[in-house]
Amino acid sequence: MPANPVSAIIERHSATHPLKIHTRKRGFTLVELLIVIAIIVALTAIAVPIYRSLLTRSHAVKCFNNLRQIGLATMMYAGDNNMTLPVTSHQRRAGGVSWTISLQPYASGTIAFKCDQDEDAARPYTYIINDYLTPNPSGAPQLDFSRLAKIDRPASTLLFAEASAKYKNTDHFHFTPYHGGVVPFSEFASQVAVECHGDKANYLFTDGHVESLTKKEVQALLESPGSRFLDPSDPETTTE
Repeated sequence: MPANPVSAIIERHSATHPLKIHTRKRGFTLVELLIVIAIIVALTAIAVPIYRSLLTRSHAVKCFNNLRQIGLATMMYAGDNNMTLPVTSHQRRAGGVSWTISLQPYASGTIAFKCDQDEDAARPYTYIINDYLTPNPSGAPQLDFSRLAKIDRPASTLLFAEASAKYKNTDHFHFTPYHGGVVPFSEFASQVAVECHGDKANYLFTDGHVESLTKKEVQALLESPGSRFLDPSDPETTTE
């Protein structure tokens, strides 16, 4: 029996012209958009502090290495100069040359004098030498701890630190007016940037090692009995 001609026509048409189903593309709803925005905001809130923390850490490490380089140059300078430490601009009248000049040859001229986090972009130095370790310092001219042999606890005595943004005294600190007593922490913090890397700052000691210390740790060092953190003098003696 022959096929229904109408059915045959329909089958041929279906084979050559498949049925197309048109669907309408659905966009985001307001609720979905709000959810996406909330997720982006949450991720940003997490990522930004992490980024800032990593950036702060990066600056702190670079600063740490800057001080370590100054320490290495200082030790080499001392080896060439009868184990004496470099002097500051105060000793120019006696023919001395500031450490900012005398140390450069020991690092092929690459010593960095500034920390990336220094709030004062105009001043030339972030790293400042402890004036207790310079000959005949202002405020205590009878002292002379510029020779390493006279410092009996070099690993405990500060050599360089990071200056606060308010401190403008070129290449050295002024702690020696407190000789015979304790430097108040408020005075120390007015000269030293005690929290320039998060809650810490970097400190170079006279044996050449560098430590990253919190404000509380530094305050404890200043106030501990018999401290040599700034003043290398023996507290049991009255003359040097």
